Amino acid sequence: MIQNIKKILTPIDFSTHSMEAMRGAMELAKDLGADEVHLVHVIAPQQRLIPSTIEQNRELAREGAMLEQAEEELARIKKDELGNSKKVITCAVVGPPVEKLVNYAKEQLIDLIVVATHGRTGGEHILIGSVSEKLVRNSPCSVLVFRPRAR
Repeated sequence: MIQNIKKILTPIDFSTHSMEAMRGAMELAKDLGADEVHLVHVIAPQQRLIPSTIEQNRELAREGAMLEQAEEELARIKKDELGNSKKVITCAVVGPPVEKLVNYAKEQLIDLIVVATHGRTGGEHILIGSVSEKLVRNSPCSVLVFRPRAR
């Protein structure tokens, strides 16, 4: 099974943890001879129900600006850190993170998702939730949870 991995998806939120997971995914891709590594950034909508048109427009403008900023940062990472590799595909989208990542994995026929964990436990984990955990439960493919090394 591990030798059949040709497409790897790495969700990236630009945190130290997700950058380490991205580097791990790149190493894994090299070792396995994978064809593509997809770096996907998801911008979560700030509010579900926005009552006024003015507030809706503000939210759309905010999301548009964040999307543009994320695309620029992904392009910078691809160029500066990954040598502008043709194997790296970048994407930024707006929506519920787990839903967007699962749909992307299905649409792109991803073989493996490499996701960072922030290592939250207890009350913080319950309050914040875990994208990693939800991905493991809902993903159409295997998920490798990359835990950062202790420093």
